[in-house]
Amino acid sequence: MHKLLNKLFAPNEQALIRKDLTEIGKQRLVRSSLLILPLLMAVGIPFLFLLVSVFAPTEQLSDVEQFRALLGTMLPDVDERGQMFYVFTNFICPMLFVMIPLMSASVAASCAFVGEKERGTMETLLLSPLSVRKLFQTKVAGCALLSGAITLISFLLFFIVTVVGDILTGAPFFFNLNWLVLVFLLSPALTVLGITFLVMISGRAKTTMEAMQVSGYIVFPILLVFIGQITGLFLLSWWMLLLLAVVIAAVDIILFNLGFSKFTAEKLLS
Repeated sequence: MHKLLNKLFAPNEQALIRKDLTEIGKQRLVRSSLLILPLLMAVGIPFLFLLVSVFAPTEQLSDVEQFRALLGTMLPDVDERGQMFYVFTNFICPMLFVMIPLMSASVAASCAFVGEKERGTMETLLLSPLSVRKLFQTKVAGCALLSGAITLISFLLFFIVTVVGDILTGAPFFFNLNWLVLVFLLSPALTVLGITFLVMISGRAKTTMEAMQVSGYIVFPILLVFIGQITGLFLLSWWMLLLLAVVIAAVDIILFNLGFSKFTAEKLLS
Protein backbone atom coordinates (compact mmCIF):
# COMPACT_ATOMS: atom_id res chain seq x y z
CA MET A 1 0.00 0.00 0.00
CA HIS A 2 2.85 2.39 0.86
CA LYS A 3 4.57 1.93 -2.51
CA LEU A 4 1.26 2.36 -4.33
CA LEU A 5 0.60 5.64 -2.54
CA ASN A 6 4.06 6.92 -3.49
CA LYS A 7 3.44 6.20 -7.16
CA LEU A 8 -0.07 7.58 -7.40
CA PHE A 9 -0.17 10.57 -5.05
CA ALA A 10 1.83 13.64 -4.12
CA PRO A 11 3.21 13.87 -0.53
CA ASN A 12 0.34 16.13 0.63
CA GLU A 13 -2.22 13.76 -0.83
CA GLN A 14 -0.49 10.77 0.78
CA ALA A 15 -0.63 12.54 4.13
CA LEU A 16 -4.38 13.06 3.78
CA ILE A 17 -4.98 9.42 2.86
CA ARG A 18 -2.89 8.22 5.79
CA LYS A 19 -4.81 10.54 8.10
CA ASP A 20 -8.12 9.12 6.89
CA LEU A 21 -6.88 5.55 7.25
CA THR A 22 -5.66 6.31 10.76
CA GLU A 23 -9.02 7.78 11.75
CA ILE A 24 -10.80 4.74 10.31
CA GLY A 25 -8.53 2.45 12.31
CA LYS A 26 -9.16 4.38 15.54
CA GLN A 27 -12.96 4.01 15.48
CA ARG A 28 -13.96 0.61 16.80
CA LEU A 29 -17.36 0.53 15.10
CA VAL A 30 -15.96 1.48 11.71
CA ARG A 31 -13.01 -0.90 12.07
CA SER A 32 -15.29 -3.75 13.11
CA SER A 33 -17.65 -3.12 10.19
CA LEU A 34 -14.78 -3.25 7.72
CA LEU A 35 -13.54 -6.54 9.18
CA ILE A 36 -16.61 -8.47 10.27
CA LEU A 37 -18.89 -7.94 7.26
CA PRO A 38 -16.37 -9.06 4.62
CA LEU A 39 -15.31 -12.07 6.71
CA LEU A 40 -18.94 -13.06 7.23
CA MET A 41 -19.88 -12.73 3.56
CA ALA A 42 -16.70 -14.16 2.05
CA VAL A 43 -15.74 -16.82 4.59
CA GLY A 44 -18.32 -17.38 7.33
CA ILE A 45 -21.45 -18.11 5.30
CA PRO A 46 -19.64 -20.09 2.53
CA PHE A 47 -17.85 -22.18 5.17
CA LEU A 48 -21.10 -22.97 6.98
CA PHE A 49 -22.75 -23.97 3.71
CA LEU A 50 -19.73 -26.12 2.88
CA LEU A 51 -20.18 -27.95 6.19
CA VAL A 52 -23.85 -28.52 5.39
CA SER A 53 -23.04 -29.75 1.88
CA VAL A 54 -20.41 -32.19 3.14
CA PHE A 55 -21.92 -33.52 6.36
CA ALA A 56 -25.71 -33.21 6.01
CA PRO A 57 -27.55 -36.51 5.48
CA THR A 58 -28.29 -37.19 1.81
CA GLU A 59 -32.05 -37.24 2.36
CA GLN A 60 -31.88 -33.67 3.65
CA LEU A 61 -30.32 -32.52 0.39
CA SER A 62 -33.39 -33.31 -1.67
CA ASP A 63 -34.26 -29.61 -1.80
CA VAL A 64 -31.54 -29.19 -4.40
CA GLU A 65 -34.08 -30.41 -6.95
CA GLN A 66 -35.90 -27.08 -6.89
CA PHE A 67 -32.67 -25.28 -7.77
CA ARG A 68 -31.73 -27.43 -10.73
CA ALA A 69 -33.66 -25.18 -13.07
CA LEU A 70 -31.14 -22.47 -12.26
CA LEU A 71 -28.28 -24.58 -13.53
CA GLY A 72 -29.39 -24.73 -17.12
CA THR A 73 -28.05 -28.29 -17.09
CA MET A 74 -28.62 -31.14 -14.73
CA LEU A 75 -24.88 -31.68 -14.10
CA PRO A 76 -25.42 -35.41 -14.57
CA ASP A 77 -21.92 -36.33 -13.39
CA VAL A 78 -22.29 -34.44 -10.10
CA ASP A 79 -24.16 -35.80 -7.08
CA GLU A 80 -26.55 -33.85 -4.85
CA ARG A 81 -23.80 -32.47 -2.64
CA GLY A 82 -21.83 -31.14 -5.56
CA GLN A 83 -24.92 -29.66 -7.21
CA MET A 84 -25.99 -28.00 -3.98
CA PHE A 85 -22.58 -26.40 -3.44
CA TYR A 86 -22.38 -25.35 -7.10
CA VAL A 87 -25.76 -23.61 -6.89
CA PHE A 88 -24.70 -21.85 -3.73
CA THR A 89 -21.37 -20.58 -5.04
CA ASN A 90 -22.69 -19.43 -8.42
CA PHE A 91 -26.17 -18.14 -7.62
CA ILE A 92 -26.18 -17.09 -3.95
CA CYS A 93 -22.58 -16.11 -3.23
CA PRO A 94 -22.53 -13.35 -5.90
CA MET A 95 -25.36 -11.65 -4.01
CA LEU A 96 -23.35 -11.87 -0.79
CA PHE A 97 -20.15 -10.75 -2.48
CA VAL A 98 -21.53 -7.50 -3.98
CA MET A 99 -22.30 -6.31 -0.46
CA ILE A 100 -18.57 -6.19 0.35
CA PRO A 101 -17.47 -3.37 -2.01
CA LEU A 102 -20.69 -1.44 -1.48
CA MET A 103 -20.68 -1.48 2.30
CA SER A 104 -16.92 -1.22 2.83
CA ALA A 105 -16.79 1.82 0.53
CA SER A 106 -19.76 3.42 2.28
CA VAL A 107 -18.36 2.79 5.75
CA ALA A 108 -14.92 4.13 4.83
CA ALA A 109 -16.42 7.21 3.15
CA SER A 110 -18.71 7.92 6.10
CA CYS A 111 -15.66 8.21 8.32
CA ALA A 112 -13.60 10.13 5.77
CA PHE A 113 -16.28 12.69 4.90
CA VAL A 114 -18.89 12.91 7.66
CA GLY A 115 -16.27 12.12 10.28
CA GLU A 116 -14.50 15.41 9.54
CA LYS A 117 -17.61 17.33 10.56
CA GLU A 118 -18.23 15.09 13.56
CA ARG A 119 -14.69 15.57 14.84
CA GLY A 120 -14.70 19.31 14.09
CA THR A 121 -11.61 19.05 11.87
CA MET A 122 -13.12 20.34 8.63
CA GLU A 123 -11.84 23.90 9.18
CA THR A 124 -8.28 22.64 9.68
CA LEU A 125 -8.56 20.43 6.62
CA LEU A 126 -9.60 23.34 4.42
CA LEU A 127 -6.50 25.26 5.51
CA SER A 128 -4.23 22.55 4.09
CA PRO A 129 -2.18 23.21 0.91
CA LEU A 130 -4.58 21.04 -1.09
CA SER A 131 -7.36 22.68 -3.07
CA VAL A 132 -10.97 21.72 -2.41
CA ARG A 133 -10.98 19.72 -5.65
CA LYS A 134 -7.84 17.83 -4.62
CA LEU A 135 -9.27 17.22 -1.15
CA PHE A 136 -12.36 15.68 -2.70
CA GLN A 137 -10.49 13.57 -5.24
CA THR A 138 -7.93 12.37 -2.70
CA LYS A 139 -10.54 11.36 -0.14
CA VAL A 140 -12.52 9.47 -2.78
CA ALA A 141 -9.36 7.75 -4.01
CA GLY A 142 -8.29 6.79 -0.49
CA CYS A 143 -11.67 5.24 0.29
CA ALA A 144 -11.67 3.43 -3.06
CA LEU A 145 -8.20 1.97 -2.43
CA LEU A 146 -9.19 0.75 1.02
CA SER A 147 -12.45 -0.76 -0.22
CA GLY A 148 -10.68 -2.31 -3.20
CA ALA A 149 -8.07 -3.92 -0.95
CA ILE A 150 -10.79 -5.30 1.35
CA THR A 151 -12.74 -6.66 -1.62
CA LEU A 152 -9.68 -8.31 -3.15
CA ILE A 153 -8.60 -9.93 0.11
CA SER A 154 -12.18 -11.09 0.71
CA PHE A 155 -12.30 -12.70 -2.72
CA LEU A 156 -8.98 -14.47 -2.17
CA LEU A 157 -10.31 -15.93 1.09
CA PHE A 158 -13.59 -16.85 -0.61
CA PHE A 159 -11.60 -18.44 -3.44
CA ILE A 160 -9.73 -20.69 -0.99
CA VAL A 161 -12.89 -21.77 0.84
CA THR A 162 -14.76 -22.43 -2.38
CA VAL A 163 -11.97 -24.37 -4.09
CA VAL A 164 -11.75 -26.60 -1.03
CA GLY A 165 -15.53 -26.99 -1.18
CA ASP A 166 -15.44 -27.88 -4.87
CA ILE A 167 -12.87 -30.60 -4.16
CA LEU A 168 -14.75 -32.04 -1.17
CA THR A 169 -18.18 -32.03 -2.84
CA GLY A 170 -17.09 -32.83 -6.38
CA ALA A 171 -18.67 -29.62 -7.70
CA PRO A 172 -17.33 -28.05 -10.92
CA PHE A 173 -14.75 -25.30 -10.50
CA PHE A 174 -16.77 -22.23 -9.54
CA PHE A 175 -14.78 -19.42 -11.20
CA ASN A 176 -16.31 -18.57 -14.56
CA LEU A 177 -16.91 -15.55 -16.79
CA ASN A 178 -19.66 -14.31 -14.46
CA TRP A 179 -17.25 -14.15 -11.53
CA LEU A 180 -14.59 -12.50 -13.72
CA VAL A 181 -16.96 -9.64 -14.57
CA LEU A 182 -18.26 -9.48 -11.00
CA VAL A 183 -14.85 -9.18 -9.35
CA PHE A 184 -12.93 -7.02 -11.81
CA LEU A 185 -15.63 -4.79 -13.33
CA LEU A 186 -18.80 -4.74 -11.24
CA SER A 187 -17.07 -4.58 -7.84
CA PRO A 188 -14.98 -1.47 -8.69
CA ALA A 189 -18.11 0.22 -10.06
CA LEU A 190 -19.97 -0.62 -6.85
CA THR A 191 -17.07 0.72 -4.79
CA VAL A 192 -17.28 4.12 -6.45
CA LEU A 193 -21.08 4.02 -6.17
CA GLY A 194 -20.89 3.50 -2.42
CA ILE A 195 -18.47 6.40 -1.99
CA THR A 196 -20.23 8.89 -4.25
CA PHE A 197 -23.62 8.07 -2.75
CA LEU A 198 -22.20 8.73 0.70
CA VAL A 199 -20.82 12.07 -0.48
CA MET A 200 -24.29 13.01 -1.70
CA ILE A 201 -25.84 12.38 1.72
CA SER A 202 -22.89 13.63 3.79
CA GLY A 203 -24.34 17.14 3.93
CA ARG A 204 -27.40 15.88 5.80
CA ALA A 205 -25.74 13.30 8.03
CA LYS A 206 -24.48 14.66 11.32
CA THR A 207 -22.61 11.60 12.57
CA THR A 208 -20.67 8.71 11.10
CA MET A 209 -23.23 6.26 12.46
CA GLU A 210 -26.10 8.11 10.81
CA ALA A 211 -24.27 8.16 7.48
CA MET A 212 -23.54 4.41 7.71
CA GLN A 213 -27.19 3.66 8.41
CA VAL A 214 -28.48 5.76 5.52
CA SER A 215 -25.90 4.36 3.09
CA GLY A 216 -27.33 0.90 3.72
CA TYR A 217 -30.31 1.77 1.52
CA ILE A 218 -28.14 1.66 -1.56
CA VAL A 219 -27.64 -2.07 -1.11
CA PHE A 220 -31.28 -3.03 -1.69
CA PRO A 221 -31.65 -2.12 -5.40
CA ILE A 222 -28.51 -4.09 -6.23
CA LEU A 223 -29.62 -7.07 -4.17
CA LEU A 224 -32.98 -7.14 -5.95
CA VAL A 225 -31.18 -8.00 -9.18
CA PHE A 226 -29.59 -11.08 -7.62
CA ILE A 227 -32.73 -12.03 -5.69
CA GLY A 228 -34.51 -12.23 -9.05
CA GLN A 229 -31.99 -14.88 -10.09
CA ILE A 230 -32.31 -16.87 -6.86
CA THR A 231 -36.10 -16.95 -7.15
CA GLY A 232 -35.83 -18.20 -10.73
CA LEU A 233 -37.22 -15.12 -12.47
CA PHE A 234 -34.17 -14.90 -14.73
CA LEU A 235 -30.62 -16.14 -15.04
CA LEU A 236 -27.81 -13.61 -14.84
CA SER A 237 -25.25 -14.14 -17.59
CA TRP A 238 -21.86 -12.49 -17.95
CA TRP A 239 -23.14 -9.94 -20.46
CA MET A 240 -25.96 -8.91 -18.11
CA LEU A 241 -23.45 -8.36 -15.32
CA LEU A 242 -21.28 -6.41 -17.75
CA LEU A 243 -24.26 -4.27 -18.72
CA LEU A 244 -25.03 -3.70 -15.04
CA ALA A 245 -21.41 -2.63 -14.46
CA VAL A 246 -21.60 -0.15 -17.35
CA VAL A 247 -24.86 1.32 -16.05
CA ILE A 248 -23.47 1.67 -12.53
CA ALA A 249 -20.27 3.25 -13.92
CA ALA A 250 -22.41 5.84 -15.72
CA VAL A 251 -24.25 6.55 -12.47
CA ASP A 252 -20.86 6.85 -10.74
CA ILE A 253 -19.79 9.59 -13.13
CA ILE A 254 -23.01 11.52 -12.56
CA LEU A 255 -22.85 11.18 -8.77
CA PHE A 256 -19.14 12.03 -8.73
CA ASN A 257 -19.76 15.32 -10.52
CA LEU A 258 -22.77 16.09 -8.33
CA GLY A 259 -20.80 15.20 -5.23
CA PHE A 260 -17.97 17.51 -6.19
CA SER A 261 -20.39 20.37 -6.79
CA LYS A 262 -21.54 19.96 -3.17
CA PHE A 263 -17.98 19.68 -1.84
CA THR A 264 -17.31 23.39 -1.41
CA ALA A 265 -15.84 25.28 1.53
CA GLU A 266 -19.09 27.17 2.14
CA LYS A 267 -21.23 24.04 2.26
CA LEU A 268 -18.71 22.06 4.28
CA LEU A 269 -18.55 24.74 6.96
CA SER A 270 -22.31 25.40 7.06
